[in-house]
Amino acid sequence: MSHCTSSVDGIVGAYTGSSFAVQASTASLLGCALYSALELIVLVFSVFHVYRGLYFWSLLISASLGVIPDALGLIIKYFELSTMIWLPVTLSTAGWCIMVTGQSLVLYSRLHLVVMNRKVLNCILGMIIFDAIAMQIPQIIASYGAVYVCHLQFTKFFNIWEKVQLTVFFMQEIIISGVFIVQTLRLLRSYPTRSKRKTNIMYQLLTINAAIIIMDIALLILEYMGFFITQTVLKCFFYTVKLKLEIAVLSRLASFVKSHPDQDSSGLSQLHS
Repeated sequence: MSHCTSSVDGIVGAYTGSSFAVQASTASLLGCALYSALELIVLVFSVFHVYRGLYFWSLLISASLGVIPDALGLIIKYFELSTMIWLPVTLSTAGWCIMVTGQSLVLYSRLHLVVMNRKVLNCILGMIIFDAIAMQIPQIIASYGAVYVCHLQFTKFFNIWEKVQLTVFFMQEIIISGVFIVQTLRLLRSYPTRSKRKTNIMYQLLTINAAIIIMDIALLILEYMGFFITQTVLKCFFYTVKLKLEIAVLSRLASFVKSHPDQDSSGLSQLHS
């Protein structure tokens, strides 16, 4: 199958500038993302003593099948390490799809700690599934269309859809994090006598959700300013940061869940304390 020989905006365009700082920062951030993803895989298997549950699988798959392919695809694309354009397109597109949905499932899987309303949980899960299908199928079509059809309309559609889907996934994570923050604050107010340790855990989770929102806002600003390479590289790096923030509180989260077993339905009780 033939493909466009000229660089296509966004999806297959390599970095053509001469700035060593851009090249070095791109390589460094993607290298850090790869290392962090491999480290996350090891940490997940060491933190969980039973390998099951949505929390375990969403963390593992986000790192192994999300971040790693995305980072490799971006490295191959931006540094022109292969003449097979389909390779970086496939790796980065598939990696992004798995990474973004996996991160949302990580956030969803610990909502059970603070949200008791099954309808709310089902609505949020439905939103994640709907957005994954509605946003990512057109993205995949646009990606390969921009590469192989060689038509300006596909390139324009890709560049527009990139902004649309990033905005939608930003809103999705805002909603999930927002629900968690609101419900956590309600719990903290409702149980003022809660132990200091448990209160600290809740505040740490609040901080993680706030950090996720800040990183998402930064990515959205870069996207709409037209800094595509910077945005895609930072996106891959930021998602490893998000996952490592989760790992940072896992052991403390385990003790919280074990004291509230009725609130766990995602395998959080399978953590080492």
